[in-house]
Amino acid sequence: MKMDLILPEILQISNEAPIKIALILSVILQFSAAIIAMTLIKRTRNNIAWWLISLGFMLMAIRRVFEVLQVYDSELVFLTGLLSSWTGVLISATMLISLIFIRRIFNIQKQIDDMRKHNESRVLSAILRTEENERQNFSKELHDGLGPLLSSVKMAISTSRYSNKKNQDVLENAEKLIDESIVTLKNISNNLSPHILVNFGLLKALKSFIGKLQNLEEPKITLNSNIGNQRFTYNVEVVLYRVICELINNTLKHARAKNINIDLFVNERYLTLEYVDNGIGFDEDKIRENLSGLGYSNIQSRIKSLNGTYDIFAKPGEGVRVNAQINLL
Repeated sequence: MKMDLILPEILQISNEAPIKIALILSVILQFSAAIIAMTLIKRTRNNIAWWLISLGFMLMAIRRVFEVLQVYDSELVFLTGLLSSWTGVLISATMLISLIFIRRIFNIQKQIDDMRKHNESRVLSAILRTEENERQNFSKELHDGLGPLLSSVKMAISTSRYSNKKNQDVLENAEKLIDESIVTLKNISNNLSPHILVNFGLLKALKSFIGKLQNLEEPKITLNSNIGNQRFTYNVEVVLYRVICELINNTLKHARAKNINIDLFVNERYLTLEYVDNGIGFDEDKIRENLSGLGYSNIQSRIKSLNGTYDIFAKPGEGVRVNAQINLL
């Protein structure tokens, strides 16, 4: 009979031992976590959310103490159980309030990120605008300054040619060179600041640029668009014009492509560009490591100045595809 009574007690003690060890370890771990959390308060600049989290860890540790007391003293089961329950309520309330403050921190961080992106866009736009203004000024100086001088020289040579027949051949050659210089000067001036873009819009400027290349045997350039005579802001038109011209120049210099296809479409919200050539392509990963190699860093920064998105896809032997999208709203 005595063995029957002693055996259950021994079994109960042996079952309680692992529980007590586990509770003691949990108390130690909880207090350690609470202490570490409290030591980080200064690093968080006394942020209230971290204060609440530290308090929550401390309450968790205290709740574990109540659980240990329940195991060691059966007479305090009701009291310690009550205290443990209310401590659990405090933990839940503390964590809820801390999450509310943390959410506010995330919202503030998002606002800061949005402001940073907006400021970056404004800085890039200002840089590009300054660049275009300098291009316009330089173009005007070439056209209004050097152009009339060359024309005057041509008139002087034309007059001298008839007065002195001995040097007629030399003067005729000089006149031809001046004619070529004037044409070259006009082309440089137009490339620096294309008047067609300013006066007639993006699509006509692109058609004019492509038209000058159509005398080449290859590549064949196809432009598809639905923008018609629709005008956009100055920055949008200049950026897309420069980007497309840069892509075409890259293809002509490096790709050895037979065809270039350009799709430029607009809807109520987005202006999208897809540029595809069937040239030799390149290793996309290497270009991403050094975007300046083919001028793609300039293209990327220009698109970024409009808060647009830009992706490039390429493989050796499979050509290049560039996608860009600009939000017009």
